Parts: sequence; structure tokens; C-alpha cells
Amino acid sequence: MAKNKAAETICWLAILALLILSIVNVVYKGTKQTLLFTRDELKSGEVSKSWEFFRKEQQLSQHKAKIENFRLTLDRNQNISSMRFTVIDPSDDNSYTMLDYSSCFSCEDKGEDRLTVTSDKVDGKPAQYDRLMTADEFFSKVEILNNQHFFTASRYYAYTHLYSTGEYENTSYDGPYFVLEGTELKQLQTFHSLDKDYRDYGSIQVIGSNSSGSYQTSEGTTKSVIIR
Repeated sequence: MAKNKAAETICWLAILALLILSIVNVVYKGTKQTLLFTRDELKSGEVSKSWEFFRKEQQLSQHKAKIENFRLTLDRNQNISSMRFTVIDPSDDNSYTMLDYSSCFSCEDKGEDRLTVTSDKVDGKPAQYDRLMTADEFFSKVEILNNQHFFTASRYYAYTHLYSTGEYENTSYDGPYFVLEGTELKQLQTFHSLDKDYRDYGSIQVIGSNSSGSYQTSEGTTKSVIIR
């Protein structure tokens, strides 16, 4: 009888442990799988609205959540092929949430067609946090550029890749440079890294490629926009 009681106790403890692990997974691994954009959602032009819904669903801070390593691939019809980015969000005075987002609608590897949202908490401020753009600002700029058809795929390439580190930095890539000031988009006549007026701002690279999984920056494939 005592053995049965002990076995029953162990069984309940095992169940309790699984429940605790499940709760931890929900809280720290971001198991709430929220889709940011549907495959054709960029065509609606409501980027900021979609981000705001995602932010609230994931309980991210307004004006404090920051973005890094943003990658978005569009096909020739301006449908989303895949998207990846990381959001860093202050949780309290001593910890930050690192949220990783990945969606893929038409990857070359069909096994990757999925949505994955995970998050972890880290102690202390990540070193790059102060150098990053807020996600609110970033997606508002993406909306403006998208509505001005800046991301329209070139007829020479099957895919257009958008990439941004999310950092305020002085980057230099081959190809033409543009600057977005407010809602005004204009092409620069001089190389921006030589002009102090355009240093330490965010930027997005737009790169043409015939592969959905890889690209190469060059003068013939790449244009960059500085975000002010």
C-alpha cells in the first residue's frame, strides 16, 4: 500500500513538473504564435497597424521595444516569401526580453514553411540596445517606403531582399543611396559616408536576387535608404 502511495506521489510530482515546464515555456519562449504580416499584407499598406497589433499581442513596450537584424524577402509579385527579426524589450529594471520572429511562406526548403515566435529573458541591458531604432519608428518608415513603392521588385530579379541591422550607424554599400526625411524620399548625389549630415542614422538595404535564400550586395543589385 505504501509503495502505491509513493508511486502515486511520484506520478503527481511528474505531472506538476510538466505543468511548470509548460508555463515557463509560455512565458519565456513566446509560444503565442502571432503572425505579423500575411503573405500579401504589404499590398494593403497598413504596416504600422499590423505591427501595433503584433506588439500588443506579444505584450511588448510601446516606444521602448527595439529592432535588430531585420530581413524580409519579397517575390516578383510583392508577396512576402520570408521574414526574420529580433526585438529587444525592457522587461524591468534588470532584465530584457529577446524576441525572435521567423515566418516563411515559400522557402526554397519547403520544410521551413512555418511561423516561429520565441522569446527569452536576459539579465542586464544588451550592449547593442542603445544603438538600435525603436520598432515603432522602424515599421513606420517601412510603411512610408512601401507606400512609395521603394521596395518594388526589379524586373531583372525574381526576389527583393530587405535588410537592416536596426542600428544607427555609418554604413557603406555599393549602389545608389536615398534618404527618407519625414515622408520625403530623395536620392543623394554624393556618397553618404563622406557627408557628416547622414552619419549615425538607420538604414535599409534593398537587394535584388534570383534566389529566395541568398543575395549579394553590389552596385548592380543594391540600393540603400537612410532613415532620418
